[in-house]
Amino acid sequence: MSRDMLNFNVTEGNLEAMVHGYKNGFLKPEEYNNLCQCDSVGDVKSQLQVTDYGNFLQNEPALTSRVIADRATDKLVKEFNELREWAEAPLSQFMDFITYDYMISNVLKLIAGTRHGRGSLEILYKCHPLGMFQGIEVLTAATSVDEMFEMVLIDSPIGRFFQNSQQKDFDELSLEYIRGLLQKNYLEAFFDFCQGMGGETATVMCTALEFEADRAVITITANTCGMRDLHPEDRRKLYPNIGTLIDIHDDLSVCEDEDQLKEKLKRFPEYYDLFDDSRAMEGGAKKSVEKKFQDRAVDLYKDCMMRQFQYGVFYGWVKLKELEVSNLIWISECIVQGMKSRVHEYVQITN
Repeated sequence: MSRDMLNFNVTEGNLEAMVHGYKNGFLKPEEYNNLCQCDSVGDVKSQLQVTDYGNFLQNEPALTSRVIADRATDKLVKEFNELREWAEAPLSQFMDFITYDYMISNVLKLIAGTRHGRGSLEILYKCHPLGMFQGIEVLTAATSVDEMFEMVLIDSPIGRFFQNSQQKDFDELSLEYIRGLLQKNYLEAFFDFCQGMGGETATVMCTALEFEADRAVITITANTCGMRDLHPEDRRKLYPNIGTLIDIHDDLSVCEDEDQLKEKLKRFPEYYDLFDDSRAMEGGAKKSVEKKFQDRAVDLYKDCMMRQFQYGVFYGWVKLKELEVSNLIWISECIVQGMKSRVHEYVQITN
């Protein structure tokens, strides 16, 4: 299934060129600086008009940070869907895998809404458009996770991630545990697909997905330390069976606090350093582990976009564009809430 350079240029080279064109539209450092100087969301709109976003807010009478983010997301989705319409297998399958992550996130929102009795329309409104699939609106009528699965999810694009969990009763599980199970199955399936592609796509994407798997393992371990009702064998079930940490999964599953986790990571300096509070100071404040992970992810996504003749460019672009949308929310919210002292704490994407 490996694609050589000539075949890639013939079949997917034009789509890769389109993505690189989109990449050139990322907000530049000076444009971020101009946004940070704004005093209102109206000023933000004016500044964005002279960027690649153009007049995307011209039909919005009531401007909020959420509206800005929604319209920026619409732009991303429009560009992604155009690429997906032109793509043929296996690129089309690869791009479908990108959307599965958003589908999982949407389903988790619906599960949370069902459990807390929230209105179905409100939940659907908050769903990410890249994660919409046929029948998703039917899920709002379900009263349990198992009912959701039987009604729609079993035949949905992400149904296999439920089936592969070997879990019979999802209603007995916490939302975070379900999230972990689905994420594990998704990362493993995406990894197998990319590995089967061979060539540069396998090299770039397997590295990216191994990082995401390691991040999931460390995050799950750190967030569940001290939870008496979560046994090591149950925690271990949430760890994707890929990544550089796979040899110490059993050791990590028995960690009871962050110090033990840090000790287990000594053999892996790239992750051990995440817990070193003496490093990565930001504006006089210590960076959280999550923030450090995010910085490393940005470098990885940018590397995906630098390599030629491989599909990682599509993955890196979507991930970086999502972070850009998050930056717009952060900057706008800081302006609205009068927190200008923190407005520069957005994710550095371009330099």
